[in-house]
Amino acid sequence: MFRNPMHSLRLLGQCHIPAVPDRARPQPTPVTQETIQIDLVHVNDLHGAVDPMLDGATGGDSLVGGLSRLKTAIDRTRAENPQGTLVLNAGDLAEGSMIAYLTRGRSVAEAMKPFKFDAVALGNHDFAWGQAALSGMIGALSAPIVAANVVKTSDGTVMDGAVPYVMKEVQGVNVAVIGLDTPNIRHYVADEKLEGLDFKGGTETVARYLPEVRAKGADVVVVLSHMGFEEDRKLARDLPGIDVIVGGHSHTKLPEGHREGETLIVQAGSLSKFMGRATLHIDPITRRIIHSEARVIPVLVEELSPDPEVERILAPYVAEAEQVGSRIMGVATENLRHGHREAHKLNQIHADSLLKASGADLGICNSRTLRNNVPKGEVTFKDLYSALPFTEENYVVLRATGREVLVEIEDDLRDSATELAVPTGLRYEYDPSLPEGSRVVSCTLPDGSPLDLDREYTVVMNETMSKKKVFRDAPGRQVLGPVQPLFFEAFQQGSPWLDDADDRVRRLEPSPPELQE
Repeated sequence: MFRNPMHSLRLLGQCHIPAVPDRARPQPTPVTQETIQIDLVHVNDLHGAVDPMLDGATGGDSLVGGLSRLKTAIDRTRAENPQGTLVLNAGDLAEGSMIAYLTRGRSVAEAMKPFKFDAVALGNHDFAWGQAALSGMIGALSAPIVAANVVKTSDGTVMDGAVPYVMKEVQGVNVAVIGLDTPNIRHYVADEKLEGLDFKGGTETVARYLPEVRAKGADVVVVLSHMGFEEDRKLARDLPGIDVIVGGHSHTKLPEGHREGETLIVQAGSLSKFMGRATLHIDPITRRIIHSEARVIPVLVEELSPDPEVERILAPYVAEAEQVGSRIMGVATENLRHGHREAHKLNQIHADSLLKASGADLGICNSRTLRNNVPKGEVTFKDLYSALPFTEENYVVLRATGREVLVEIEDDLRDSATELAVPTGLRYEYDPSLPEGSRVVSCTLPDGSPLDLDREYTVVMNETMSKKKVFRDAPGRQVLGPVQPLFFEAFQQGSPWLDDADDRVRRLEPSPPELQE
């Protein structure tokens, strides 16, 4: 029996940073009194999701999302409180669809211009095509870009085309919005695309600007963050003076928001499937938040008409994408699923395509490389592109011990992890009730023998995963090319497809308490 020798991994120690002094908070005022209402309408991680999509977990039989209907949903909400609404975007605007790829994001940015965002943060994917393409997107978007922690190495000032924060007066209340990108962006984006830029830590950045915006009269401080939910929680603990964190990056859906101390954290899933709304009730005398509430609203196609202006802007780009993407690539006899915390069929096709192309002993792949399901019927090039949209993602072969492979699998099984290590030439079982770092209870090769923790294997994986700490200095590293064509080829060769994922990853149900020792 395979026994996992790993103890829980503690990759980062807690960094205790003195909280920035904040004004004394008065005792809460009863919500029944007259208040000023401010609505923060927010989206994140749209990834160029122009078209509605099938997502049974969100809309049942209804298609969900799409930029045009998202615009309609935002306009309806804004109309309920026209003088008291701010519309915010927490980054990862375009990379993720064929329409975005064909214009390096400009088409999607143009379609977002009518949204009239009050502030937009940048995400790691916004640098995918380099800084020149990003500059073009920013120009087309025509909205304030807030990127307080993205600074030029030459002089330490905020990157060109952005500001650290914006100040908005909303019904007599001064609202500051400070923007953050993910500090560990080099894990996702090649260094040459980030030349001349440095990405500072979130806490140190907000600690710098929080007293500045308070001194300028900010009654409410919002951080528009592309750092991910767990990093947002840490930021709120480090700096209690933040009123609201509008998040992105981790694709987390927080149906009613999350309270970390006195800070409200909100995030609205991804891919235009949801719109978030955080409502703040402000005391008219103290200008302080006395009550807040949050919700996430699905963008259901059957309930929303398309926005005509967004449709007009997108029409020529959609036509071009249809021309390029109409080629039939195979047949799906059932809807084919992907997952970020499950090894669904599309994840398995992707992983197996890398093993076949590389000739490695085994592999583990990042489940988040897959971003959409494939609908039943004839499957087009565009359908596959939507499923695996990242043209910049390569695959890597390196040498690693079985123990190092296990460390990565365990790291992806953490409660706060947003991905799963999808194996190929390997299978594992895990028990989520066990302590973090020791959840894998068996890990076997195709012949049924256990993974040898001391043996060195050739291992294939996505380039993003190869940048993880455990593999960063691995020997024999070879970058072999983009993953997308391999996925397309494997799909063509294996057609027709059933949604019949195997059990290479098996989640064990925990024993009932009365049976546990």
